[in-house]
Parts: sequence; structure tokens; C-alpha cells
Amino acid sequence: MKVAVLTDTSAGIEFVEAKQQQITLLAAPIMFGNRQYHEYQDLPTADYYRLLRLAKSKKLVPTAPQISMKIVHQTCDELAATGVTDVIVIGPSLGISGFVNTLAAYAENITSLHVWPWDSRGILTTMGDQARLAAMLAVQGTPPREILEQLKRLRDTTHSAFVVDSIKPLLRTGEVNGHGPGNAPLLPGKPILVFESSGKMRVAGSALRLKGAMSDFLDDLAAALAEAVPVKATILNADQPETTAQWLATAQKRFPSVKFDVAEIGPSFGVHVGDGAMGLAWSQDYQSLISVENEK
Repeated sequence: MKVAVLTDTSAGIEFVEAKQQQITLLAAPIMFGNRQYHEYQDLPTADYYRLLRLAKSKKLVPTAPQISMKIVHQTCDELAATGVTDVIVIGPSLGISGFVNTLAAYAENITSLHVWPWDSRGILTTMGDQARLAAMLAVQGTPPREILEQLKRLRDTTHSAFVVDSIKPLLRTGEVNGHGPGNAPLLPGKPILVFESSGKMRVAGSALRLKGAMSDFLDDLAAALAEAVPVKATILNADQPETTAQWLATAQKRFPSVKFDVAEIGPSFGVHVGDGAMGLAWSQDYQSLISVENEK
């Protein structure tokens, strides 16, 4: 048995890292009008946000279509030709993408190997860390079902929260409604979005300033830090270097013993949250699950 891990760039993983981690990575497609780009291949994150700002004057709305099953099928056949018998395909949350369901329905057409679709119930870092964990376990020779058990353990600890300038992109795609908690009217300010444990994204309220949103996110992080497991936290930004530096300084001052990573909100999720978005994601450190596995 030889197990491979397949995911796409909406996991916040770039191609250099994917090669190092032995992750098969597909580029998420991004559409600007009639032109198609590919995340991290011919569309770096900085270029995407530059195009996004220019597109506003032309009323062009970018979209992120699903990766085609033809490309997934071809990739699986290529993996099978190298001796791979099983592939775990880690997709973005069903709350924002139908990719995993589409793959589950299509998988019987892929006969060259066994396909294991997996709903990460997240995006960016929370999705990417599941791919990293799966790849490390696969290298150790862990069977697919055991890898999925460990992925569930990690997924159950994931949290993501974002503050955005507008929820118009999400209203357009139908991924959230325009109301706050309990279907109450959304208060003035910057909307706050969170991923629920089911993977569905919802509006959790609003903040008058980015600083207030960051304070709320750190309050939520404090509860996770009280647990007896190591925590990995990441500050996410949509091409906002100055705000990111401010958030990082605030987070490190409040929690000096925690290492905060920084990552960009790439184009495939930037389509949903727009420029100006900031976020905080955290979960159990996936490397601690590798250690647990090694001790068994």
C-alpha cells in the first residue's frame, strides 16, 4: 500500500512547500471576467489584490470555480502510475465549496486507485495543516483509515475567525445571509465571520475597528490555550502588511509563550472575503499528533 495526499492551493500551501512535504498540489482556478488564472502559478497573492482593486472600477467580480474532475482524475492516474494505491483528497469546507461532494459522487469513475475524499471544514491554515498532518503520516506508512482518524482529531480543534470590510461577496454567492447572530440585523461596523464546527460560515457580529475584532479573537484563543494540548495559531491577512504587524505585536504581547505564524489570504479565499480582510486561525499543533502516533 502506498498512500498519497492531494489538496489544492486554497489550503494556503505553495508549490515549493508541497514538494518538500510530499503533497500533491493542484492550483485553484480564479476567474476575472473571461480570463482564468491559477493561484500561486500565474497569479501571486499580491497581484490578485492589485487586480481586484483595479477590477472594482470596471465592475468585474472575480470568482473561484471548482477544480474540474477531469484534472483530479488525470492527477490520480498519474499518482497510480508511480505505485500509489490510495489518495486522500483534502478539500475546502463544504460550507464554502461543493468540491468534496462533487468528488465523492465522481470517485467511482477513478479506477486506478482508491480515493478518500475529506472535508477539512476549513480553509487556508486549518485546511493546510490537515494536509501537512496527512502527508507526514502517509510517509510513515500509516493506513488511510488511521490517517483519517487523526485528521478528525485535528479538525475537531480548528477555529477560524475573520473580520472583513464587506460581506457583499459572500451574499452574492449565498454562503452567508446578511444578518447577525440569531438572525438579528447586522450592526454597523466591520462584519465578523467564523467557521462553525460543521464547516459552515456565519456572521458572528461586527466590530467598529480592526483592533476590537483582534481583541475578541484573542479572547476566544485564550480558551483554547487553557486546554492541555499545544496550540498553533496563525494571523491571516489579505495583503495588509501594516495591520498584520500590529496584530502580531498585540498577540505576542498578550500571549508571549505562543508562537504566532503569519500567512496571506490567497486569491481562492480572497474572492469570498475581499481585500482588507484579517483573520486568526488556531488548532491543536498538528505536529503533536505526529508525536502521539509515534509513541503508539
